[in-house]
Amino acid sequence: MSEPSQHERKCPECAEMVGTGDRFCEGCGTDLLVHRTPVGGAPGPLGEACVACGNTELSADGYCERCGRSQPAARDRMECDLGVVAGVGDRGRHRSRNEDSMAFAWVGDPGSPRGVVAVVCDGVATTERADQASQAAADAALDVLTGALLDETDAAAVTAAAVDAAMATVTALAEQELPGSAPSCTFVSAVVTPERVTVGWVGDSRAYWLSDNGTGADDSRQLTVDDTVAAQLVAAGMDPAEAATVYHAHALSSWIGADAGDVTPHVVTLEPDGPGAVLLCSDGLWNYLPEAGELAGRRPAGSTPLAAAAELTGVALEMGGQDNITVVVIPHPLRSPGR
Repeated sequence: MSEPSQHERKCPECAEMVGTGDRFCEGCGTDLLVHRTPVGGAPGPLGEACVACGNTELSADGYCERCGRSQPAARDRMECDLGVVAGVGDRGRHRSRNEDSMAFAWVGDPGSPRGVVAVVCDGVATTERADQASQAAADAALDVLTGALLDETDAAAVTAAAVDAAMATVTALAEQELPGSAPSCTFVSAVVTPERVTVGWVGDSRAYWLSDNGTGADDSRQLTVDDTVAAQLVAAGMDPAEAATVYHAHALSSWIGADAGDVTPHVVTLEPDGPGAVLLCSDGLWNYLPEAGELAGRRPAGSTPLAAAAELTGVALEMGGQDNITVVVIPHPLRSPGR
């Protein structure tokens, strides 16, 4: 087989030859400018052997054919590496299932990413089908944000549209005949271009800027402010330590769901003045490491996005893993996928 010419490349999905200027693959229709996590999440494959007895005959629904042991669910540990951006999701040590979700993509040609978009949603555990809600919200929002990068639309304006899409998708999951069943989740997103970072959020999933300057203690910072009772009290003037002790201090004051009422996302924009990384995470990480400087110090110097996400997830597990943990890392300046 002949090697592709300088004007050709292979489609990443079907391996058909396509021109370097082509937007879509003629063979399978893949959008050659959008590289994203799979719709529905990025679950790991079913293990090759039973975790209890070692038997390699496992049923399609995840049970050992010899001893009957249920195997770990695919969502228990999720990893996806797109080179420019990577994320890790973990059930943690104490939750029965993983109700966090992530979705991310980069747009552009392989040698020159135009930008990265990412979404992390944390399902509200007290609601029905929280895992479905979080993944549906993340996927719906990602579609909107990716379109904004392709069309070079203002990221701040499109973030509100992404939240609207997430809200509509999650609301559709609610069972109208069961008023208390409305699935719900939190939301945080980032649109990262060579020039700036645009972050939007609803709830208490967080975004951080982690500086590469030393440990990052001086320049690293939290970009979001939690939508919680405690945060509202602090904004009203209460001492943070006192606010944290108030009954239901960590209860959400805003979320994504059919019973959330009118929701307006918060949006902030950052123009980095040096190298670093954007971190999106659920409270499974920041409950242990809430300060930006601490997170920056735990991010290995020179690490790939996947290695950084895995390291921070591992820290949360070592410190107790009480909740689901999701970590997405986007280095800035943007790097090519192969670096």
